[in-house]
Amino acid sequence: MEHIITSFRSGLLQAWRTFTVLTKHRTEPTWARVFISTCIGLSFTVLFTLVPGLILGRLFDGAWLRQTLGANLILCLCISYTIHALFRATELLLPAALIDRLHGLRGAWQAGVFSAGIGIAGTALGGFLGLIFLGQVFDIDALGSYLSHPANLRMSGFLTLVITGGNLFWWKMRSKQQALQLAATEARLSLLQAQIEPHFLFNTLANVQSLIDTDAPRAKQMLESFTDYLRASLGQLRRADSTVGAELDMAQSYLQLLQIRMGERLSFAIEASAEARAAVLPPLLLQPLIENAVHHGLEPKLDGGHIQVSASVELGRLLLRVQDNGLGLQAPRRPGRKGAGMALENVRARLLGRYAQDGELSLTELNVGTLARISLPYTA
Repeated sequence: MEHIITSFRSGLLQAWRTFTVLTKHRTEPTWARVFISTCIGLSFTVLFTLVPGLILGRLFDGAWLRQTLGANLILCLCISYTIHALFRATELLLPAALIDRLHGLRGAWQAGVFSAGIGIAGTALGGFLGLIFLGQVFDIDALGSYLSHPANLRMSGFLTLVITGGNLFWWKMRSKQQALQLAATEARLSLLQAQIEPHFLFNTLANVQSLIDTDAPRAKQMLESFTDYLRASLGQLRRADSTVGAELDMAQSYLQLLQIRMGERLSFAIEASAEARAAVLPPLLLQPLIENAVHHGLEPKLDGGHIQVSASVELGRLLLRVQDNGLGLQAPRRPGRKGAGMALENVRARLLGRYAQDGELSLTELNVGTLARISLPYTA
């Protein structure tokens, strides 16, 4: 029972966060979005029943209340479901490039007009369908009767304005909230990345120092790799966007450095097509996945292992993969080692802020090791 409640809450929260975000690929459960649309329809049902009841003084008139509540329930639910259906149909029909552009304009007037247009069209079409359904339920000409009275038309215009205004207000508030969350996530990430782990820095310098007297060429190689890594990582912090090529170059410097330190216990391979290397993405998305693979998968393993990093473009989407043959997701964490949760949550938050539900991070337990996979729209 507890698992069902947790799953229910998780699905609703996921749908709530992305309810007004345009995206072709949705990962939240459909029932959660329908549930939210139902709640919105019920809210308007109560509103458009209570307000006239208070104005007309008929709130305690049982017959009037039942008739008005039933009619408003049918109309408001039809409108809410129609807006939902139009929104989803728009997501599926529009080109992915246009959806990305509208998502990038989330604070601009163009996106507001687009959102209001869906609200107006959904209200008009939903109201029309609702009147037809209402006539079928009560065996009356609800549509003809409604259109023949000017007062009803004025009420229809008022209803459209209220729903459209509510839609615009909701969209604006959600856009501001998402922008603030993204800014906070980016600031936290910059702080974390700017603070290079002391044990990593000190261990590297200590290894260089110990190798100077015994293996000077290897010490030089290690220092050069460390310098390349620092230059690449600090450069990434100054950019709003990076490329897969730049991310992979930094990953190679990082893995070469660790390979010198770990010796034969670490091997790696990096593969990417020219098309994939040209792809644009937020900086430092790939690095945390590689660090987790090393620190939690290979370093604790007595004989080490292999890391495979790859980037490809499939069906208009960029796929980044980090696969290792380490201890796996179920391995116990070593004492004194922080878990991978914070780094992965940062990656997920950045994907959500940048791509909404069109960007995804998944972890898969393999027979031996772990596969971390990022999927997002391809842009170059």
